[in-house]
Amino acid sequence: MKHIILLGTIILFCSLAQAKEYPEVTLEELLSASQLEALSVSKMSDAQKETLRMALINTYSNGYEAGRKKGIEQTVAYQQQNAAPGNTIESQIDGDFDGFEGESIIKLMNGQIWQQTEYWYHYHYSFMPKVIIFKSGGGYKMKVDGIDKAVGVTLLN
Repeated sequence: MKHIILLGTIILFCSLAQAKEYPEVTLEELLSASQLEALSVSKMSDAQKETLRMALINTYSNGYEAGRKKGIEQTVAYQQQNAAPGNTIESQIDGDFDGFEGESIIKLMNGQIWQQTEYWYHYHYSFMPKVIIFKSGGGYKMKVDGIDKAVGVTLLN
């Protein structure tokens, strides 16, 4: 009975999910032989098997993404906590911010001008977002509100 309820929940979940591309991986690659048998996969229709496959991929993808974000948050928090006292700058970007483009130059409201030193491209529009700049290793990192990653920067002025 539990398997039928689980299967029904999975089918409902996947029918509500938005259409997207799924990797070419079979149920046999996703589940062990004992799991396939316990879920009576051999008795399922092709549509039910595909729904189960998509549900498993969605569940994995959601967990992976949540773990990735948590890892980024923990790394940034660690870097900020371990910044040398007095080496942390809190300010705002002066005007529009379109994200990082590899060598972006960013003017802050405090008058400082910083340039991106760590190559990373990420589009993110924001008007006057808050920033924290902190010492990290032999350089500095800039964390912009709304972006998960802190990026290497150097002070120009």
